[in-house]
Parts: sequence; structure tokens; C-alpha cells
Amino acid sequence: MNRIFLVGLLMLVSSFGSRAQFFTIPKWDYNWDLKAHEKGQIHFTYGYGLPRMDKKLFDYHKSEIDFRVVGVGPFFWRVEHGLSRKLSVALSASYILYKSDWKRLRPDPLYTFDLPFTYGNTLHDISANLRFNYHLFVNKEWDVYIGGGAGYNHFMSKDFTTYLPEDSTFKSQFKIPYPVSYEMSLGVRYFFLTRTAIYLEAGLGKALVQGGFVFKFRHRKRG
Repeated sequence: MNRIFLVGLLMLVSSFGSRAQFFTIPKWDYNWDLKAHEKGQIHFTYGYGLPRMDKKLFDYHKSEIDFRVVGVGPFFWRVEHGLSRKLSVALSASYILYKSDWKRLRPDPLYTFDLPFTYGNTLHDISANLRFNYHLFVNKEWDVYIGGGAGYNHFMSKDFTTYLPEDSTFKSQFKIPYPVSYEMSLGVRYFFLTRTAIYLEAGLGKALVQGGFVFKFRHRKRG
């Protein structure tokens, strides 16, 4: 009976040992997230910026009646890859939706007197940049960096008006920037979780200040 109990105990210990070995985390799993930035790491960033530099695009119509500019954005996305412990390369993109409108007095088709009709424009501003970051200070939780890049800016514009006789002839006028996008900023990330951080950047680009979240993905850095 004692032999049977001893054999069973040995089998149980052996089973736990094999399971422990199966669930042992490889050494690279400990090393990949020792710092907020490291060679080979991949970061995905999502953020929002303020303020929008929108009225400069539509200054041509700023003297119109009840002129206004509204919109959402800029939204920012970035995928970043660590080239070394100090340098990383990223593909960044942004999107802004503008809407400007104003009033003009026009003769109403059904009446003899003038009425205020709405004129306006919607503009989709999409940009994509190739960017490099230089990491000034890095530890497990903090990452302070400077970055800059340039790329292409694409605009999609559409006019609208409630004055039906001019639907096919009306064309708004505003200052379209050159189709070149650029960005330059100083930023900081704080990893409050192993793979999740908040970030804040200030500089030149689609917004003076932007902030959001950063998600760090595993890379197999063997130690």
C-alpha cells in the first residue's frame, strides 16, 4: 500500500514539475519591457490635438454674414519601430474635418424680396508623414523624446448652398495650403501599465499640443 502511495506521489510531483516547465516564461519575455523604449519595440499611438488652425484656411469668407468654422480633429495615429536604444522611425497620420458656412442675401425664387441663404464648404484634411524620434531619457516608465518628419497632405473639398438657383455655379474660395505636411515636437510618455502609456507632445504641425494613449507590443529580444 505504501509503495502504491509513493508511486502516486512521485507521479503527482512529476506532473506539477512538467506543468511548471510548460508555463515557464522564456527569458526574452522578461527583457522586452524593461524600458519604455528599446530596440525592436513597436508602439501604436492614438491621440487628439488642440487647437485647430482652421480659420486661417477660410479667411477669404471671414467678412461674410454669420461666418463660422467648426469641425473635429485633428486625430493622430502613429506606428513606431525602435531602430536602436536612442532612435526610432514612425509612420504618422492625421485627419481633420472642417466645415465653414456663412449667410448671403439672395432674391427668393418665390418672393420678390431678399432672404438669407446658407453657403459653405466641407474640407477633409488627411496627412501622412515619415517621422524619426530621438529618445533623450528612457527608463521603465518614462520616455522623453524629440521628433520630426515630413510627408504628403491631401485635401477633399465640397461646396454646398441652400440657394437652389446657384447650386451648380457656386464655388467657395479659401486658401489651400501646399500638399506638404510636416511635424516637429517635444514629447513625453508615461507607462502606467507595462504595455500602456499616456503621452503629451507640443510643437509645430496640425496642432500645437496633442495627447493620447500609447500601446507597446512585444518583440522577441533575447537576453
